[in-house]
Amino acid sequence: MEVSKLFGVSKRSVERFFKLQQQEGSVSPKKVGGYLRSRLEGHEAQLKRWVKQNNDATLAELRQLIRERLQIEIGTTALWHRLEALGLNYKKNAARGRTRSSGRPRRATAVEKPTKALG
Repeated sequence: MEVSKLFGVSKRSVERFFKLQQQEGSVSPKKVGGYLRSRLEGHEAQLKRWVKQNNDATLAELRQLIRERLQIEIGTTALWHRLEALGLNYKKNAARGRTRSSGRPRRATAVEKPTKALG
């Protein structure tokens, strides 16, 4: 009996599993997901001090400071999550201190229906 029929998979799947067994020594699934520690772990006190000293700094400015002083590259979202976990506030936008509008035109206001037919 053919192996692919025995396990109910395609011949190509059998070939892939065989190749994986040869290369890796196992066909077990690899670990998926899991918690990754922050690159800023161990720098909490420094980060809190910088946010306190530069309380109007944007995330981009904080990222630049971290890059220059700690030689750590960190994404905006990762930094945002770290600040949130530490209970720290930050300025969202350099120009106004808040996010911008989407730039979409405003919706027209409703027009009342005429009471008499136009003639």
